[in-house]
Amino acid sequence: MGALRFGTSGWSYEEWLGVFYETASESKLAAYAKVFNTAEIDSSFYRAPAKGMVLGWLRYTPEDFVFAAKVPQTVTHDRRLDVGKKADEDVRAFCELMDPLNDAGKVGALLLQLPPSLRFDPKVVRAFFETLPHRYRWAIEFRHKSWMVPEAYDLLREHRVAYTIVDEPLLPPEVHLTAPFAYIRWHGRGKDPWYDYHYSKDELTEWIPKVEKIAEAADPVYGFFNNHYHGYAPENALQVLEMLGAITPPQQEMMKHIEDFREGITRVAGGKYQAMTLDAFAGDTPAVPPMNTEIADSLRAFVDKGRLERAARIPDSDVEISDEGEEVRARVKDYKVIVDFARKTILHDCEDWSSRLVKREFCKHVGKVFLRMESGRAVERLDRIRGERKLWRFEVPSDS
Repeated sequence: MGALRFGTSGWSYEEWLGVFYETASESKLAAYAKVFNTAEIDSSFYRAPAKGMVLGWLRYTPEDFVFAAKVPQTVTHDRRLDVGKKADEDVRAFCELMDPLNDAGKVGALLLQLPPSLRFDPKVVRAFFETLPHRYRWAIEFRHKSWMVPEAYDLLREHRVAYTIVDEPLLPPEVHLTAPFAYIRWHGRGKDPWYDYHYSKDELTEWIPKVEKIAEAADPVYGFFNNHYHGYAPENALQVLEMLGAITPPQQEMMKHIEDFREGITRVAGGKYQAMTLDAFAGDTPAVPPMNTEIADSLRAFVDKGRLERAARIPDSDVEISDEGEEVRARVKDYKVIVDFARKTILHDCEDWSSRLVKREFCKHVGKVFLRMESGRAVERLDRIRGERKLWRFEVPSDS
């Protein structure tokens, strides 16, 4: 069987405190690397990492630790793999940033995660694949059914790009091996969002024969759980490794700790145990309500993490929306929002919005309007705005 490298998508989650991490002050990556031998870098999708951050990933992980990394969304969502829009230049720049890790043998694969609105265009895809640096292994995750055709799989095989096998609501969990290695992502089966989901042991058991068959034909097999809410991702990853007979002693110890935590007992600094619940870590900040995965991912091009979380905390009852044709009119608390797609204009009147106009970024109120839309409609509209961002006008109404 091929080597199994299973872990989680991202590792720096405050809500894993108690479930997975002992203290808030410890290095999360160092603690994570004591349990897992791989991690998928999720933050690189939203912005390219600084050189110092890449060197830190190199310095503070064991020699046998291997990363996967998501390619920045400028390549997949803004330029939509189009070399005519210089998607290849963004890829090369990202690869150069990651070279210190790759030179040390610590990059397993780079992942191209596509937007749900991106259809398969063989000419565009072929031209893009031909520019991919050969010193890296590549995986691609598409979310539009137009990609699920023999021509697409053949194109992946020709360029040794791995089809990303997924467990998610959008596409069926089909297995296609298009590269010498395999790449699996478990997103979750929730509705709003997908990844606020805890896989049952029965659901994971269904995957074991699939993984075993994959490992007979591919080496290595990368597998990442993206259901990070409440520490579900590391728990489910460890359960799968146990079912496959590939769990290590440190992983067994961590799984026992997580089981104790679920029963209301958790370890604190010094190795002692005490009864504790997730609420103990909430502090004075209200919990962030679950957000629709696809809308939240698309919104991150326009809002930072803090504003997105504040948008999610606005009660739905505080939002009124009239969505007709090419114009959306909304009232969020005492503020109005008008999104005119025909005129490529967004009008809004809060103070924070005024500070976001030049950079064409959203405040929490505008973000909340999109969070309240139907998922497919919101993502399609956000993709439109992103693709024509320089043509859009972000303004304050003249009567404000």
